[in-house]
This record gives sequence, C-alpha cells and structure tokens, in this order.
Amino acid sequence: MSIGPKIKAFRQELNLTIPQLADMTGLSRGFISQVENDKVSLSLESLQKMAIALKVPIRNFLADEPFPPELVTKNARPKIKFGDEPELEILSAPFGRQLQILMVELPPGYQAGNCAHTHDGEEWIMVLAGKVKVIQGDFSAILEEGDSIHWDGSYPHLCQNATHTPAKVIVALTPPAMLPLSKTE
Repeated sequence: MSIGPKIKAFRQELNLTIPQLADMTGLSRGFISQVENDKVSLSLESLQKMAIALKVPIRNFLADEPFPPELVTKNARPKIKFGDEPELEILSAPFGRQLQILMVELPPGYQAGNCAHTHDGEEWIMVLAGKVKVIQGDFSAILEEGDSIHWDGSYPHLCQNATHTPAKVIVALTPPAMLPLSKTE
C-alpha cells in the first residue's frame, strides 16, 4: 500500500476530517486530499507533520512490516556537526524511528544557540559528566552528573555549560530532530 491511502486510513481511524488535519499540520486541504489519493508526493517535512498530527511513527507510512531490532555499535554511530556547534553522536537507530537519542560533549562556556529555542515534542537530558545549566521560562537548574530533566520542547528552553570543564550529556528527542545527513569522521 502506498503512503497516501495509509495517511487516509490513519486519519479516518482518529475520526478526523481533512480540514481538521489541515489545521493540525498547517498543510492545505487540497494538498492533503491529493496526497491521500496519490496524486502528489510529499516531502519528509510534510510527512513528519502528518505523522505527529496522526500520532503515528513515520515508519508506519513507509513499510508494511514492523521495524526489526537495530543494533548501533559504538564504532558505527553516525556523528554530525553543524558549523561551530559541538559534534552530535547518534546513539539510536538513525532513521525512521519516533525516538532519537544523541550524545553531546559541551565545551566550557557553551550555550545551545544564541537564545532559547523550541521544537516539536519532548526532550529529555541526562548529564553523564560535568555540570549543565538548563533554563525554561522562569525555571532554571544546574544538573550534575546523573541528574536528568524532561520537558516539553514547544516552550522556549536552553542548555548551557557555564563551567570551565567539558560536560557530556545524553539527549532523547521525540519526535526526532531533523538533522543534516552529512557525517563527520
């Protein structure tokens, strides 16, 4: 079965109309109708919006069988880098899952972005080494080794290493962040 009819079936399972799905995703009614009838293809970004609205992993649109277990060995983990940002090591299966787990080493004085940021879904952070300051709205805390925080990513938040030593964290995101596909070696 192609993607369009699967989207329609999941939408109907939730008793959603096309206009309701359009409001939830920001996609046009006509576009959704064309997708459901396999008249047009859609981008990964549009598919992710629909998956979130329909509460279905993207994988369910792409294959008819469940995911087999995926082993990610320490020597085969993808590593990615955005400009001057710290390298991200992907600990989870890199594609098609609803949960993404990353390991990041934050250099001394590092702050994620110039200001608080938002993203869809939830985020969980655990400090493996060092200390990290987390801020969301009026809330702020210093996380030490072994501490963790779980928050709604749709509210502005930031994470910083305000110390003079590196900090290492594990970050879990659902849904996964849209990361560039280039790797670092």
